[in-house]
Parts: sequence; structure tokens; C-alpha cells
Amino acid sequence: MLTRRVFVAGTAALAALPKRVNAAKGPAAEAADVIILGAGLSGLYAALTLRDNGLRVLVLDAADQPGGRVKTVHTADGPIDVGASQVGRSYARVIDACRAFGLKLVPEDRDLLPFGAHYMDSWIDPKTWASNPLNECVGDERAIPPMLMGQAVAAKYNPLKALDDWLDPKFGDFDISLRQLMRAKGYSEQAIRLAALSAPGIGIDETSLLRMWQEDTRQALDKAFAGSAPAEGHRDHPFGEGNSRQMVNGLAQISNIEGGCQRLPLAMADKLGDVVRLKKKVARVEMTDSAATVTCADGSRYQARFVISALPFSMLRDVVIDAAPNPVMRDAIGHMPYANTARLYLTVERPFWQADGLPASFSTDGPMGMFWAIDNHTGTGPHRAMIVMVGNVAQKVSRMDAVTAQAFLVAEVERLRPAAKGLLKIATYKDWLADPLQRGCGFSLAPGQVNAFARKMVDPWQVMHFAGEHTRRMDFGMESALESGERAAVEVLARA
Repeated sequence: MLTRRVFVAGTAALAALPKRVNAAKGPAAEAADVIILGAGLSGLYAALTLRDNGLRVLVLDAADQPGGRVKTVHTADGPIDVGASQVGRSYARVIDACRAFGLKLVPEDRDLLPFGAHYMDSWIDPKTWASNPLNECVGDERAIPPMLMGQAVAAKYNPLKALDDWLDPKFGDFDISLRQLMRAKGYSEQAIRLAALSAPGIGIDETSLLRMWQEDTRQALDKAFAGSAPAEGHRDHPFGEGNSRQMVNGLAQISNIEGGCQRLPLAMADKLGDVVRLKKKVARVEMTDSAATVTCADGSRYQARFVISALPFSMLRDVVIDAAPNPVMRDAIGHMPYANTARLYLTVERPFWQADGLPASFSTDGPMGMFWAIDNHTGTGPHRAMIVMVGNVAQKVSRMDAVTAQAFLVAEVERLRPAAKGLLKIATYKDWLADPLQRGCGFSLAPGQVNAFARKMVDPWQVMHFAGEHTRRMDFGMESALESGERAAVEVLARA
């Protein structure tokens, strides 16, 4: 497993090796040492690493700007990160990159106001759920609020200690669904139904426990890093957004990049210059054991000794790959599922929760998922808010067009909270599953897929290497993108 210390030592040793490899030649094809597919964080980081070691790189991306799923929308009220947004204290590569490019990290100001739940057409106070007549759970289940059941149960049985334990075959028997685990542990039918509302990943049946546990294990490390761990068992609401602003080495527990997180990939691409080619949709990759030719939809062709694919598999499966047989990679590329997050970003002109007396933020068992009210630290005046849909709820909303979805979601809030009527102003909307160049917000793994291909899907396929957060081994978030780009670059340098 690559560590930063091994990487530094390895790249120092590589300085003694030839700085260029012989690029494959061909008529009407531009030549490079390495062609990188995708100008997101992982592809750009790999490109910078390779170029710093003397290789000529070309980066191809179908979008009209770099960033991939790191996307900042500039609105009248300021920048909004609709993709990657959070930088944890343990994100060593991201923090180093921000400092290298002169990007300022500021404490995240996205503290959520108290949570309630709308469940079975009733408003639920999580603090009194244990005694609520609607609560048909048994034993210790009764104390778990409805919208925390899935996360709580998954975390309770997580046996992983090391960050890469999820890939260890000794845990292979847990490559099952959360529903299977809960049935085996004797949970009540209501507990299982509640868990389906908040299961990590795509859903209670669609995501491997090992994939859930990998995220939980890495998240625990991030929270514990530099003494930032919350109190034992602290979790006030789903997908907790609370932030400790106690500064450690100049960083809060969670930071953002001032001006928007897309400034990082934009700065990386700017340093790379004209080797980053935008509006280049890759259509075909032809490989031998010694070279590759990449053809784009516009007919342009590129030849190189190596290829690094940093495209999500949701997009790579559209690329024709003419290469030696590789059933494991074909299975991974063709069948790995992608989770979705859809969010409607709002301004609440005044806090309607003060009028109706219900919790400002709330989860539902209905089609709108969650409403997050963000504390403006004054209690009066405009507040920011988000309608957040994940998992199967987000998959369903993606079946609507964007205009219909936004109107539907606002109407749903107003139906549940009549006091909100006329007070919700839309800032922007992002549905990652509907993005034609992404088709999802992040990779997932279905039950059985860790054993089937997850351990091997980062192995090179002839001269193609793989990067992107879907190939992460130990990290998560933006850090996992840089982790994977670094690993792929070192693999290529070792072969070059």
C-alpha cells in the first residue's frame, strides 16, 4: 500500500531514470508519454506528478472546464459548492496543494439547526421517539431516531480497524447488504424499514456493507485527527454537518476553499497549461502491451506509451476499449453502480420554523428526503437552506426534469410546512445523476462486488492505469481523488 513517505522516496529514486519514454507514432495523431482521461482532481494531480518527473502528458476531458465533480456555482449571493466542498484536517495532499497554489482555507460555516422527522404522516421529536406510539421497534432499537437507524446499525457492527481492511479477504463474508445483516442479527421489521430510509450508500439492498464500513472507518479517522473527535456516540442528525472551529495548525475540523473548491482544479489546470484539452470526449481506446491510441468523438487522435483513465466507470463504460481480454475490469466498468446526490439550494427569507414551532431541519420518509436549515447565527432574517436527496430518493427525483423537480420540491416543503409558503427562494439546483458527464455523485459497490472485482479493479490493464475516487483504497472525499492520482502516476513512473 502506497504511503506518502514511500511516494517521496520512490520519486526521488526515479530521478535517476530516463525522463522520457518513446511515444508511439502515427499519422494525424498527437504524441505524448501519457494520455490522461479526465480533468478532475485525480487526473490533474496525476498529470502534475508525471510532468514534474519529466514526462509529456496530455489531459483530455469532455467538459468545457476542469474539475469533474468539484463544481462551484457562482450566484448573486456568492459561490456555492454543489460538488466536493469539505477539506478535513487529515486531507494532507489537498491541504498541501491549496498552500502550493495560494488558496486560503476557511472554517466551514454550515451548521445545521435542530432536526426533527416527519414519519408516517406525523411529526416526530427524536428526543421522545422511544416512547412514541408509532415506535414498534424492540429493545435497544427503540432509542434510535427513525432517520438514524441505517447509519447507527451499520456503524455498530463495523469490525474494520485499518483503512484498507475493507479489501482484506478475511472480511469477505461481510460483502452483503445491510438488510441481510439486520435479519441475521434479529432486528424487527420496523427497524429494517427505518434503516431503509437512511442506509449509507445507495440503499439497504443495493450497497455492500464493506463499502459502508470503509466510509465509516475513514470518517472516524478524520474526526479523530488532531484531537477533533466529538463526544462518544455524538450524532445529532443524518449526514452530520456540525463543525468544530477550534483551530489546530491553522485549520478547523472542516474547512472550505475560500471562493469555492473548484478553484483548486482550475489552478492545477492553469499550471499545466495547454496540455489540458477540453471538449474532448473520448470515444475509443486501442491498446497493445506497449502503446495506446485514444480517439475522441471529434475525430482527433492521440498516441502514448501509457493511458491513465480517471473517468468514472459510469462514463468509461461508453468508451470502446479495444484491448486484450480482462473479464474483471470489464465487469467492474460495466456494472459498478453510482450513488446520487441531488440538492436544491435555497434562501429562506425569514425563519418560518419560528412561526410553526417545528424543528428547523427535518428528515422525511417521503419523496423530498431532508430539509437542512443552516444557522445564520442571528436567529432572524434570511437563512440558507438545502433540500438534500440521497440514495434511492435521489435516484427517483432524477427521473424528473430539473424545472419540474425544483417546483415539486418547493411545493413539498410548503405542503409539510405551510408557514414556509412564499419564503423559499431558489439559489441553484444540482442533480449529479442527471449530469451527462458524470451520471452520479460517487461510486458505490453492490453486495458481492468487493469479492468480485473491487480488490483488482485498480490493477493496470495492459498500458491503461486507473485513477479517480472510485479507485480509492484508504482515503475519501477530495483526498481520495488525489490519493488515486498519485498512485496511478507512481505506477506509470515505475514502468517508464
